[in-house]
Amino acid sequence: MPLTNRNLSSRAQSPVEPRGRAFAMEIVAAQVVVSLGSSLLTLPFSMQVAIVILSGGMICSLANFWLAIVAFRPALGKPPREMLAAFYLGEIGKFVITALLFLIAFKYVALFRQAKYALLIFVAYAVVQSTVWVYPLVRSRLLKSAR
Repeated sequence: MPLTNRNLSSRAQSPVEPRGRAFAMEIVAAQVVVSLGSSLLTLPFSMQVAIVILSGGMICSLANFWLAIVAFRPALGKPPREMLAAFYLGEIGKFVITALLFLIAFKYVALFRQAKYALLIFVAYAVVQSTVWVYPLVRSRLLKSAR
């Protein structure tokens, strides 16, 4: 039976849509865990480094949270144009949120204006962003080994 809006509205939940949004939220949660974990690991050595790592990681996590919410808003079965528009809106919002949060961080936190900490906040951002690629690989291997 082909999928139509009428068929989907009769279902309580689509089997595809919640998994997509849920999986995106799992990735955001993993990013928060990586941010907090990295920050906590460096805390005994330097509070400034821990703050910078946490800040870079949370900038990444918040921007990706926006993307996950907006990109998976359209219901399954919506026209492809509407679904694509949601992804574009999510990506544009992610870019704007990231830029604004970095701007605020560098403007209002003197610590981030020091060269070594400025570099470190971007490194922390990149490491947490890599969670988007690493988490699905690790998760699939763990699920395969559990079977």
